[in-house]
Amino acid sequence: MVLQGSSRAETHRHGFTLVELLVVIAIIGTLVGLLLPAVQSAREAARRSACSNNMKQLSLALLNYESATRKLPPSQIVPKAFGDLAAGNGWGDYTLVGHLIYLLPYMEQTQVYQPFPSSMRMNPSDFAAYGNGADPRRQNYWVYPQVNAVTGTRLAGLICPSDNAEGARKTGGSAEFTTFITIDPTAGSSYYLNDEAPDPIASNHHVTNYLGCAGRSELDGAYFTSDAARINAADTYKGMFRPSEAAGVKDCIDGTSKTIAFGEVVGSFTDGVKGSGRQTCMSYMCGAMPMHWMTTSFGGTRYNPADRNWYRFGSMHAGGLIGYSMVDGSVKFLAVDTDPLTLLQLAGRADGQSLNTSID
Repeated sequence: MVLQGSSRAETHRHGFTLVELLVVIAIIGTLVGLLLPAVQSAREAARRSACSNNMKQLSLALLNYESATRKLPPSQIVPKAFGDLAAGNGWGDYTLVGHLIYLLPYMEQTQVYQPFPSSMRMNPSDFAAYGNGADPRRQNYWVYPQVNAVTGTRLAGLICPSDNAEGARKTGGSAEFTTFITIDPTAGSSYYLNDEAPDPIASNHHVTNYLGCAGRSELDGAYFTSDAARINAADTYKGMFRPSEAAGVKDCIDGTSKTIAFGEVVGSFTDGVKGSGRQTCMSYMCGAMPMHWMTTSFGGTRYNPADRNWYRFGSMHAGGLIGYSMVDGSVKFLAVDTDPLTLLQLAGRADGQSLNTSID
């Protein structure tokens, strides 16, 4: 008997060489570099779509409000003419409630809305005469605990997913700015930005990335004007929302598909163009935003619309696009440097002009 020894074939295992590993890493890095912009672009497209839906819902809420009341909400309950202030009736004699509040019941936010009409005067006709007399319901909104209890409610439909406006909220000492616009053809106009007064309960106002369009303002630079020519030039492009005024869709002579109802806002930044160093965000108690500072001064000087500031429409979308919803509910994203005249024509509800350029 012959015993044969068993033999085991040698097994040779080869690992990656350093060069092969580096090549693989380089290939993966290249693929990631190619895919990442596409992923980011897809994400931004999704955010922009969500933002577009928010704005569409706002315009639909506006149309439903108008259908129920036969009028639009006022931009903000503020003194409409300088005569109010001259007569000794200051800002404290007005509720300062902004236009978005009126739309809450049509955005499935009735519980947030209800404390306002139950605690305060909300109809512009209540403020037609100077002074508030002995009616406490005509005071600033923040004096009412019932109202104060809901102003800090987050409303998802008012937040653009491309922005982080909520990160700039400063609770306990409000820094959400409120925009006041007073416009009257016979008395001139002024444009104010005030800090919210400290609430008696808590300074906790939530923010918005959308405000109505007031059209053009007579203010040019840091001063108001009573110059008749400038007032007329501004009123040519009167927007859908004006202070203490309740217009209607019937007043949208230019057509609901060619008139802006709402636009995006971001507040202000230390470096407005780069959008870094956020200073303020916008409370949803604000009044409507004018289009004036997106265009040119009365002297013809072009403002820089790319500078993200509290007195301009603006967004954090890629590509310098700003969303605007028309009165009919359609939404358009326009370049930040869109032709100034086109923006004024879109902002005006009855300028009677054909659009300077196409926006389709």
